This record gives sequence, C-alpha cells and structure tokens, in this order.
Amino acid sequence: RASASPLCPSRRSRLKLLPAALLVLLPALPAAAEARLEVGGSVVRSTDGAILALAGGTGFNFQNQLIRAVDSRRPVGSSVKPFVYAAAFGSGRFKPEDTMVDEQLTYRFGRKTWSPQNYDKKYRGAVTLSTAVHQSINTVAVRVLERTGVEPVIRLLSAATGAPERRFQRDLTLALGTFDLSPLELARGYATLANGGKSPVPYFLRAVEDREAKVLLPGGPQGEPAPVLEPALCSTMTAVLRGVLGPGGSAHGAALRAGLTVPAAGKTGTTSDYRDAWFAGYTGEFAAALWIGYDDMRVSLGPEGAGGRVAAPIWMSFVKAAYRNRPTRPLFDEAPASGSNNLGP
Repeated sequence: RASASPLCPSRRSRLKLLPAALLVLLPALPAAAEARLEVGGSVVRSTDGAILALAGGTGFNFQNQLIRAVDSRRPVGSSVKPFVYAAAFGSGRFKPEDTMVDEQLTYRFGRKTWSPQNYDKKYRGAVTLSTAVHQSINTVAVRVLERTGVEPVIRLLSAATGAPERRFQRDLTLALGTFDLSPLELARGYATLANGGKSPVPYFLRAVEDREAKVLLPGGPQGEPAPVLEPALCSTMTAVLRGVLGPGGSAHGAALRAGLTVPAAGKTGTTSDYRDAWFAGYTGEFAAALWIGYDDMRVSLGPEGAGGRVAAPIWMSFVKAAYRNRPTRPLFDEAPASGSNNLGP
C-alpha cells in the first residue's frame, strides 16, 4: 500500500471544489468553439514539501488525461512579481515604503520598441512599492527589475521553484511573467516565502508499505529545505502580499465575496490577451497555486478572464473550505496561536 501525503479532513470534497467552482464562472466567460475551459492546481505543505492536493483538470477521461498541475507549464503573468520585489528588497536598495513613478515607459532595442502597459491602461503617478504590488502595476515592476538586475531575480526564481535557470528570459519582460511554470513549481516558490525562505522539495508519498506495514520503499521529505531567502525578508514579503487581499488590492474583491478570514497572502496573475489566469498564495500551513485557461493557448478567456476575477475566487473558496472545521494558523513571523494545527500526523 502507498501512504500518501495527508490532506485536511474531507479530502475528496476539497479536490472536487476546484472543478465545481469553474461551473459558477462559465457564464461570465466567452464560449470558445471546440475548446474546454481547464484548471490546474497544486497545494504544497510549506514546511516539508508534502503534496497535499492536485487538480489535474476538470475531469479525467480518455480525451482528458493531462495532469496540468504537474505536466503543463504556462506563462505565470504577475504572479512572478513577489520574487522580483523580494530580490529588490533583499539587495538593500529598495524598501516597501519607497516610491516610484508609475508612468508610460518605452524601451528601444535596435529598430524595435517595447512599452509595457498596466492592466487597466492607467498611470497613477508616484506610488509606494507596496502599492505597486497590491495593485499589480506593471511599469513599476519593470523599473524595479531594471534597477535590481535580471540575474539575481532568475537565481531566486530557480532556487525557489526548482525550475532550471535556462527557462527564464534574460530581459525585462521577466517582470511580467512571460516564462512558463507548472502550478506545482509555482506553489513550491510561494511555499518558500511561507517557510521563512527555505524551499521545500515536493513529494507525493511518505512510504510504500506491505500489508504488515513493512516499508518497501521509503518516501517523505527530500532532506531539509534549502535556504533561499532571509527569514526577515520573507516576513516583509508576507506583509506586502497580505495587502493584495486587502482594500485596493487586486484580489480584495474575491476575498470579500468569499468571506475569507483565514490569514493569507498571495498574488494574482494574468497573461497577454487573457490567455492565462492565476492566483498563487499561502496560509500558515500550505501554499497553493491555481491556473485557469484553455489548453489551446490561442484561445482567450476574454476581458473577464483576469486572475483576480477568475482564479482568485476559486483559491479563496478552497482555502475557506480547508479551514472550515479547523483552527487557522498565523502566517510566518506572526505571533503563534494557541493550540495545534498540523496537516496530518
């Protein structure tokens, strides 16, 4: 028998929650001929990398066997920004309260030009870096990356997510998440922030045992999580990312509608032409990354398909359900709560 990574009570109902929640969103999204709206989600325990849940798609059948949580990689959009800002804050050159001007930018590369735009096509003038994260302001993220340097951000992304460095573009579009990750890789990256800067290696099984409970194949954590970021920096990032769910944040509406009171932090992500919608974040126990989109990358989710409108509501509902009958746990570097709240033994 296989002894799997434990999830909270009512595991099957939790796994069904992601596809079921898609049915609520379908009326708001455009119907695409011969295309099926899909989902990929991963939940990782932050302390040791135990994979607590995977959603490979809306349903498994002969035509739909791709495990999108692990085997499908898509552009992550603005869900990369916490790593851009973590590298910037870690360099000592920036602080969350620093201000930068949100304005139109144009970069010239030979005969070509590139002008990154904000999601709402508006410019806000001087904003703090915290506000730039909360509202997912693209121009500020690009400027922060430009001044921090591409290489430090790539090294951080690779160490946190486990993805090789060659997968990340070495240009300023990195700040907008133009590279591909799987939901499991992104969840691992956010687990690093939740775990005080230590990146846990995800694992599926604790052990394979025979009928007498004799261990035939050991599993479990793959050694101690490697340190990637300073704990104090992770505390700073958690404080900033909590604001994404707060007033003025890109996921505030989703958190408000879900009635989410669980301590949580995270970031929305939307790619060009609304082809991918993401929300990735963490609680005091686990990190979770959720992707919504079509397998055919030519098909758009439409103007309503932003990460804050599509992926964030499902993520909030999942987290709320996971803690329905269990006490919550504080985020990293908060005061410890009374009582025990471990996922599994």
